[in-house]
Amino acid sequence: MLPAAYRPLLRTPAVGRALATSVLARVGQPAGGLAVVLLAVDRTGSYGAAGLISAVWTVAGGIGLFLWSRLVDRGRSARQVLIATSLLSAAGLVALAAIPISTVGVLAGLTAAAAVFEAPVPPVTRALWPVLLPGADARAAMYSLEATVQELTYIVGPSLAGAAAAAASPAAAVVLAGGIELVGVLLFAATPGLQRVGSGEPAPIRWAALRPLLPLFAAGFLVVSGFSWVEVGIVGAAGAAGETALAGALIAVWSVGSMIGGLVAGARPPRRGPARRLMVLLAAVAVGQGLLAAAPSLLVLGVLLALVGAVVAPALGGVYTLVERFAPAGAVTQTFAVLSVAFLSGAAAGSAPAGLVVQAYGPSWAFLLAAVPPALAAVIVAVTMVRRVAAPSAGG
Repeated sequence: MLPAAYRPLLRTPAVGRALATSVLARVGQPAGGLAVVLLAVDRTGSYGAAGLISAVWTVAGGIGLFLWSRLVDRGRSARQVLIATSLLSAAGLVALAAIPISTVGVLAGLTAAAAVFEAPVPPVTRALWPVLLPGADARAAMYSLEATVQELTYIVGPSLAGAAAAAASPAAAVVLAGGIELVGVLLFAATPGLQRVGSGEPAPIRWAALRPLLPLFAAGFLVVSGFSWVEVGIVGAAGAAGETALAGALIAVWSVGSMIGGLVAGARPPRRGPARRLMVLLAAVAVGQGLLAAAPSLLVLGVLLALVGAVVAPALGGVYTLVERFAPAGAVTQTFAVLSVAFLSGAAAGSAPAGLVVQAYGPSWAFLLAAVPPALAAVIVAVTMVRRVAAPSAGG
């Protein structure tokens, strides 16, 4: 049952529909992320190659998110951008699945072509909340709720991809991911209020205006890098147990824990400030991810993932809230796109070495090293953000 604190938000016109359709539109991204990793493992037999392909997927996706978000802030119709990019991305995924090639370079090129055209649903959605919810407290609660509900994408998406790979083939999982993305984005593009996103005036980001956000971008980069180490470690652990298809289910369990934790934490305003709570949550992420290395079986790993996941959505919601507070006026979509690029770059920075570590030393080492990036993120927030957030901000 949804906590009472969220109900006024969902009664606001268009908010409930926008949230539901935006989440559906994002299911294809994690489904595609796991599907291309499984396809790379199937065709090359190498976890190192799979880590590289995963990195290409995230980097190219981040570049595309920023480019298409910039178009939206410059006045291009958000609906047109969403529809066009989703069509091209789906076509790229079909091509990746249909061309029976095992050369890593070709796989990487086709993956990049599909990923760069991913529809910019996350930054457009986060730019939509200030349009629909003018109150700062309501927006903060909405960012927390969104960070929580988006975990459904990591439950449904990988589960569908894993099931398709097990029942048919990894190539079928890639095609399924493209279809999910296309259908979801078309539904999101029809939601009310979307036409009001974007100022209609050129609003390029002035990098000096982003200086207050740099610690948050760095923290986002690091914490998502840690998540990427965990994800590759999960695939490696499932493969080592001879149950590769269970990787999607394990990722889904991780996300269920995140969703439950986010619902509980998001309904309770931080008593000592959002930056201080973010610092504590990041430290908890670090400790929990390191403990995953102690799992002696996939069953125990699943239990630990559910527990560790409880701090994931609250941590991401804290980042969204602080980024919105300091976002430059007139460039909200681009600012959240930069955050998305930081997230995706962090995922890429974690995926590539994580694949090599799993290949050489096993998944336990990947889980141990997954603790390092969020620990550094906690230090950054503690040093740079705790006192600053107490002062009035110009961007909120």
